[in-house]
Amino acid sequence: MKKRMAAIAMATASTLLFSACGGGGDSGGETKSEGNSGGQVELVVSHYRLEEERASNDLADAFLNLIEKFEEENPDIKVTQQSMSQADYSTKIQAQAAVNEMPDVFMIKGSWMSNFVENGVVMPLDEYLDSYEYKDKFREGAFDAATKDGKIYGLPDQLSLTSVVFYNSELWKQAGYEEFPTTWDEIFEAAEKFKEMGISTFSLGNKDKWVSESCLLSTIGDRYTGTEWTESIIANDGDAKFTDSEFVDALALLKKMADHQLFNADCNTISDVQAAEYYSQKQAAATVSGHWEIAAIESFADEEVLRNTKVALLPNIDGSEPSSFSGGCGWYIGINSNLSGEKLDAAIDFLFTLEGYEADAYTTETYGLIKPSIVDDVDMSKFSQLTQDFVELVNASTLTPTYDLQMDGAVIEVMNTGLQDLLNGTKEPETLAKEIQAEQDKL
Repeated sequence: MKKRMAAIAMATASTLLFSACGGGGDSGGETKSEGNSGGQVELVVSHYRLEEERASNDLADAFLNLIEKFEEENPDIKVTQQSMSQADYSTKIQAQAAVNEMPDVFMIKGSWMSNFVENGVVMPLDEYLDSYEYKDKFREGAFDAATKDGKIYGLPDQLSLTSVVFYNSELWKQAGYEEFPTTWDEIFEAAEKFKEMGISTFSLGNKDKWVSESCLLSTIGDRYTGTEWTESIIANDGDAKFTDSEFVDALALLKKMADHQLFNADCNTISDVQAAEYYSQKQAAATVSGHWEIAAIESFADEEVLRNTKVALLPNIDGSEPSSFSGGCGWYIGINSNLSGEKLDAAIDFLFTLEGYEADAYTTETYGLIKPSIVDDVDMSKFSQLTQDFVELVNASTLTPTYDLQMDGAVIEVMNTGLQDLLNGTKEPETLAKEIQAEQDKL
């Protein structure tokens, strides 16, 4: 087995040269790769990148391509993949962390990091990062959610950009708007016209609970509270509370959107992927989602919808021109703290192959995705107009924290579950705010 840190770059540089290849595999559930039967070292890698999502999710395709390339280059390492849906993964990995039965390499959400570190299940990576040639290529703040007590416990898997509006400009023109509205009053006025057209204003797939919080509330909340409030909540310094009137007002706006039927009626029972299909089939005039939505729309939509799809930001509360939305590095890859010897060497090789600068460069140059590393001189003209428009919007905007990437996981669970009730009309904003704050008080 190759042992390296200084040579990480050499071992992964060739990832820039291979072309994306599709993969077979079972559909749904937990799957394991065949690996190499004669492998001397086995790495059990747990993640939520599914084979069946490769066609509609560039991040999944890139991630699985990089694993395949690693296996080709390291025949003495057997990679056994445990892959499942994000919702199932979130449940399983946190249960494993609670009893210290972790896979060798695994994804960690930033909101779980404190718990994983306290349980001693994840290894600090500082000594390996300090020797890494491209450490300075990571974006400022890339390790914020992975840093506890001055130590870094994961490499960022993605730069999550979660609250961009994708809208069908032709449908909005039919409703009387040449561009996406910059005020909420206009959005609610447009919603009445879309009802007459028999479509929803926004498609929403909140079956897995995180979407309404990550893709809507994180940005709407910042519009009301400001970023300092969110940072205070993350730090749990006692200055900000979920019961503050500004946050309650943000919840109230989300409830108003549901009460006025701006979302599809089945928003709590369909997935985010299905919501992208709804939008692509012109059952909704817009959808609010993240960077992953580009591949989904391009997979599901016909040429007319693609041509008419534009990007925008949710309105500010005061009607001024919006210039920010939620995003940041929130998902990381970590290593089991119990690893040592050849298995640890293999895990470090694997980690930097999948999440190092060369991997980010490959993903950016192949798919046009914005990654945790800064990749210079990428020719964006070869990508779709939607991708170019998205990147231009991101580059002109400021990122604010995404709640579930940085707030405590237990707090987020109460928030996400309560948001489903809020959208269903069975819970009031003030009640939900008190419930979330009660969980925050336990920290």
